[in-house]
Amino acid sequence: MSIVTVVITTYNRAQFLQRAIQSALQAGPDLEVVVVDDCSTDETSELCAQLANIRYVRLTANQGLANARNVGIAESSSEFITFLDDDDLRLPGSLDKQLNRMLADDRIAFCYGQALIGDARRQLPTGEIYPGQCPRGDVFWELLEHNFIPMPSILARKSVLLEAGGFDTTLTLIEDWDLWLRISERFPVDAVEEPVAIHRKANAHSGQMCSNAGALCKQALRVQQMALGRTRARNAARAKRRHVESKFRDRAYEVLMAGATDLFRNGDTRSARSMLIDAFHFRPFRAVASGRLPWLLIK
Repeated sequence: MSIVTVVITTYNRAQFLQRAIQSALQAGPDLEVVVVDDCSTDETSELCAQLANIRYVRLTANQGLANARNVGIAESSSEFITFLDDDDLRLPGSLDKQLNRMLADDRIAFCYGQALIGDARRQLPTGEIYPGQCPRGDVFWELLEHNFIPMPSILARKSVLLEAGGFDTTLTLIEDWDLWLRISERFPVDAVEEPVAIHRKANAHSGQMCSNAGALCKQALRVQQMALGRTRARNAARAKRRHVESKFRDRAYEVLMAGATDLFRNGDTRSARSMLIDAFHFRPFRAVASGRLPWLLIK
């Protein structure tokens, strides 16, 4: 039996999937690869039928990413699980150091690492690395400010994922942050401060679930409020709760304002206005003070 399972979830991305599978197979010496096909309508099933060394699970209905990942957890036969989206890549040998950390300390719920940011078209590294620093141990309050854990960098204990209830299938975005928050409320985490994956960067035209920055930030706000409503955060000092809320709103505002600026420069004024209005809802006074809100609205 393999000690690590790589769960690859896919939906209508056969053009990326084969590279993801190849990268997974090279990520460590003792692993299984489970491909969960969320009822694709392209040539995904034909592609997987031709590939050796994978287990292919096809769902009969498209039920979303969180459900597909939960199926992958259930199908896994290993003690440890890592997740890979069909348009992300694992770096060769990248699981070895993470696995050693997990085996050395059974208190650790999961170990994450950095990700190289790849361009949306060819997945080539852009030079950007995320996150710049990797907090370890009790990361709950830092994680409440923003999600600094790249999804393809995670190596988690299957037992902890099951105990936490897996991914919340009511969430269509940010379901990973929600799960890491639920786990980090109770368990310490570890990290290797080096790149272990390539994460394809979303843009407005890349066809990714995270391409819509406005929807992403709104869903992230919902996830943060859910976490703040659970026991650990609810019992904390009000000032601490307000601090993480403020930090999150600042970050969301900056992401949306940067996105609005890029869209406007590229001539997509309509989308820029929509994103600017989303930024206004997070930090209305900063949006007005920037001078860009009135100008874009009347353009």
